[in-house]
Amino acid sequence: MDLKDAKRFFSCVLGDPPPVSCKICLWDGAELSFGGQGPAFILRVNDPDVLDKLFNADPSLAFGEAYMSGGMDVEGDLGQLVSLVYRTDLHSMPFGKRARMCWLGIKGKARNIRQSRRDIQTHYDRGNDFYRLWLDEGLSYSCAFFSSPDDALEEAQKGKIAYTLHKLRLKPGHRLLDIGCGWGSLAIQAAKTYDCRVVGLTISEQQYELARKRVEEQGLSDRVDIRLQDYRELPPSESGTFDRIVSVGMFEHVGKENIPVFFKTASGFLRPKGLMLLHTIGRMRPIDMDAWIMTYIFPGSYIPAVREVTEAAQIHGLDFIDMEDLRPHYDLTLSHWIRRFEAHVGKIRDMMGERFVRMWRLYLNGSQMAFRYADMHVFQFLYSLGRRRDMPLTRRWLTEMNL
Repeated sequence: MDLKDAKRFFSCVLGDPPPVSCKICLWDGAELSFGGQGPAFILRVNDPDVLDKLFNADPSLAFGEAYMSGGMDVEGDLGQLVSLVYRTDLHSMPFGKRARMCWLGIKGKARNIRQSRRDIQTHYDRGNDFYRLWLDEGLSYSCAFFSSPDDALEEAQKGKIAYTLHKLRLKPGHRLLDIGCGWGSLAIQAAKTYDCRVVGLTISEQQYELARKRVEEQGLSDRVDIRLQDYRELPPSESGTFDRIVSVGMFEHVGKENIPVFFKTASGFLRPKGLMLLHTIGRMRPIDMDAWIMTYIFPGSYIPAVREVTEAAQIHGLDFIDMEDLRPHYDLTLSHWIRRFEAHVGKIRDMMGERFVRMWRLYLNGSQMAFRYADMHVFQFLYSLGRRRDMPLTRRWLTEMNL
């Protein structure tokens, strides 16, 4: 792509005027300014081949790879640049080939347990020391729950766990299955607060080791059983033995073809009238996954649409009780994560390298803009196995608690 085409390309995709003022600095020193105010960011295109890739390949994948490799640099607010993708509908432009998606085998194939384990370990086994640098003390790697925008991240993550457990209407002696228990914070809190017996499942080896250690340190080994186990590997002897099931931030890794498998399996382990809470990122309508995210961040993932969740749940006997959207809370959560990541970026660069820093920075900022401007939500679905007639008539019970 020559200089003339480059100018035409950016003018076309950004709009006139663009939602955000910016400056584009090309490889030959040419500068293109868009918008009438000072630039929120400067995009430096260091390699002319980058624009050809943006035009002829999947734009998200091409941009992500160019930023990671240094073919493009961003000065200023990276989040504002990513916001343009959603505010100008650039992510849905007709150019951008889908061959890469087919090559990755995303469509039409249900992943087996071995592949799921490899996909999860790719993301979550990057090292507990890495995650400690930018997550909260409890290592909760999902949307927090803020009573106020001024809440500290630790307070908001504890609030999310308390709110989630409150919705499950737990009682002493209940048996709770935590599918995708992460580093164990929710399982530990359920045992301490409600005197439950908890089985926590993860297929990340590093999460498993640390979660077991935390359980032992708190003297809860008699009440919390952390297992390195896929939800599909639970033995038949445990069918119908759980009073409650919870899954927070795991469902996005199930994959589109395994959505019915998840609900069939989960419902089989619930007791009649048992409650299940599913906390997941979701959309209002089905959309193919972003190619760059699938390649570099969350292989094998899929963000489900509301209909895909509700239909699969109903087919397998789960009766709908409630759905809540926590979308604004994830915007706030990501703000905290981004600030913490940047505060420790030197250590992270030493641990993981510059290319990783660029990749993770783009992932965090891109995620925040997707929740702020695109069709991205965080849903909490509450179900019962069979119809319950003892639930409160109004939703006041959800807020009548001290977080």
